[in-house]
Amino acid sequence: MRLSDCHNFSDFRRMAQQRLPGPIFNYIDGAADDEVTYRRNTESFETCDLVPNVLRGVSEVDMSVTVMGQKLAMPFYCSPTALQRLFHHQGERAVAKAAAKYGTMFGVSSLGTVSLEEARSISSSPQVYQFYFHRDRGLNRAMMQRAKAVGVE
Repeated sequence: MRLSDCHNFSDFRRMAQQRLPGPIFNYIDGAADDEVTYRRNTESFETCDLVPNVLRGVSEVDMSVTVMGQKLAMPFYCSPTALQRLFHHQGERAVAKAAAKYGTMFGVSSLGTVSLEEARSISSSPQVYQFYFHRDRGLNRAMMQRAKAVGVE
């Protein structure tokens, strides 16, 4: 299967399943805990139909939205995913570049494969930090201070 053969989400998923090693595909394709959010999100997308001819003749489209006080050029968010370089050689670097290019927010995982500082240097677009709470409160404070110091909102 080639990229040009992909026309919808199911096609991309099938291609990923064919190309990626099983454990990496399952990591990306799976969901956390009881997968309730995964099922709800899937059901929501299944109830949304896009009708291409409805927006014919629209010369200017403003897709901007404000999320958590941050103005985004479009209503998409690149969610944080740990260890992104397992499935793409640039990992978080590529996501940071895409978020900057399209003016949207992205999340940086505390289990990322690039530093917060590097992610911020690639993109000045709004960022959030996916923080995993540790028993060591000093470590927690240091991690949050570091995120704040580099400008993660």
